[in-house]
Amino acid sequence: MTSRERVRKAISHQEPDRVPIDIGGTKITGIHIDEYIKISKYLGIDAELPRCYEQFQMLAHVEEPVRRWLHGDVIQLENLTETWGYKNQDWKIWENTAGNKILMPGQFAYRTDAEGNIQLLDASGKHAATMAATGGYFERLPNPPVDFTTDFVFADIEKFRKSIPIYLDEELKILEKRAKLMYETTDYSIHGGALKGKLGTTGVFAGHYFTEWLCILAAEPEYAGELLEAAADAAVENISLYLQAVGKYIDTILISTTDFGTQTGELFSPEIFHDLYMPNYKKMCEYVHKNSDVKTMFHSCGSIRNIIPYFIEAGCDILNPIQANSYRMDPGELKKEFGDQLVFWGAGVDSQTVYPSGDAQMVRNQVKERLEILMPGGGCVFSPIHNTQYDVPVENIEAFVQTVLTYGKY
Repeated sequence: MTSRERVRKAISHQEPDRVPIDIGGTKITGIHIDEYIKISKYLGIDAELPRCYEQFQMLAHVEEPVRRWLHGDVIQLENLTETWGYKNQDWKIWENTAGNKILMPGQFAYRTDAEGNIQLLDASGKHAATMAATGGYFERLPNPPVDFTTDFVFADIEKFRKSIPIYLDEELKILEKRAKLMYETTDYSIHGGALKGKLGTTGVFAGHYFTEWLCILAAEPEYAGELLEAAADAAVENISLYLQAVGKYIDTILISTTDFGTQTGELFSPEIFHDLYMPNYKKMCEYVHKNSDVKTMFHSCGSIRNIIPYFIEAGCDILNPIQANSYRMDPGELKKEFGDQLVFWGAGVDSQTVYPSGDAQMVRNQVKERLEILMPGGGCVFSPIHNTQYDVPVENIEAFVQTVLTYGKY
């Protein structure tokens, strides 16, 4: 089978020739830029100036020689802009804290403080995040404490609605051209990256800080519902424009990247998710399903067992990942309970433990165990639980891939 055929079979709950592999094919299964350089050196490939296309997770654009070595079946239609609003163009050289020379967007701007920390300036010139002098990521500035007796202000719903970015014609034309080229010149399954105008809880939502937003969900559900509905309406508009441009080329679309779980449970009650989030996600997914053959993908880290049924009710086709070492997220139990309704994209190896800290044999053992659980009947795409970070031994990546190739055959 070609990669495209293989993935399409798997996400339709059918058994392909082997389990599809995805490392580096989405922004939730990506490769840290320093790790990518390690892989390139291991392979003897000259990757002196790899592009960092996503500057929050510091993800590398994967070139064909590395993708071939990874036996990846998925390629991403990358967004034109990412977290900090930089346009991914006019690339310039930057030497990062690891001493690697990489390419960053031409708009990338920063200043260094007295301690050597790197202060990132977003596209508007505002100090938005900081990378420690020896760090590998830009961390958002911490939220200031909120005094609800004096600081809380309801957002203007219409003003918020108008502030949500909508795809421009010039963006859509570029995405369409890229998607068509990828479709016609490769046999990979094409993944549509995260959309504009998503629902969220993390970072800043409608001008509210994260902790403030969690309080609003519980204390002001009517107001929270209005904000989420406005965001969903804008998301549907973006989905419509996006699918018109690239829908005939892509197989999957990333509807949500919001983390709803911690290691020990959901961030808020499942009832709140059902009442406020689920109807809006349903609106988005229904549009996708009525207007394309594209499968909808949701990403959430953490323990989310109690809201998985609401993901399904909303129209989620694919869940990424299964964070197996968090509470009540046992892969075997989830496969048994939800395997006929959800495709599991991830869970191949634990990214917090075995993948970075174990040896190659430990990786092989865990990958083989997870294959035995998840591969029957199709419905799985194999990747590590999250991005491949800078501290993963390259031998462990190789062990992951080779184990899937050996034991993931139907």
